[in-house]
Amino acid sequence: MPTPSRRDTYHRGGRPEIGLRYGYQSDLADPFAVNPVRRSLALVLTSAAVVFVPLAIGGAVATLGMLAVGWLGLAGLVMGTPILVWSAAEEGWRRIDRRFHPTVDQLGLSPRVEHVLLRHGYATIDEVERESDAGLLLLSNMDARGLREVRRAVSLWKYRRWQEQGFPATGHD
Repeated sequence: MPTPSRRDTYHRGGRPEIGLRYGYQSDLADPFAVNPVRRSLALVLTSAAVVFVPLAIGGAVATLGMLAVGWLGLAGLVMGTPILVWSAAEEGWRRIDRRFHPTVDQLGLSPRVEHVLLRHGYATIDEVERESDAGLLLLSNMDARGLREVRRAVSLWKYRRWQEQGFPATGHD
């Protein structure tokens, strides 16, 4: 069976270097790779309903239901709850980090220029702003037009942030 390419693995949401490091590689996609908070929350809520609704009903039908699918609900709760907590914590941390270190995608650059910056490790606006023009021009596929686009987008982004802080655009009070 042919090994999937690196792009196919990333498209499915996996990280190939982890699987290859430990000597295994799976063709199965991670069900929590996309929207992990939403998916794990759906798993936990569904599992909780499977476990606790029959308990609330009571009687022989509830007992039969718990014997038939209750174990699935408990397994979903046991596996889904840590994933939900971990994913929610990661999402919260990502939002806090993005607030204090805004990323390049907030600049509204063309896809080509944004990809060049990200490919060369410039993930935040501060990193791009600190780099000299000569340093940015040394990046492969970065030309003078792309450099002008980056510098213009950074200055517009800074101006918008300045206005959001309550300073008027005209300078008159």
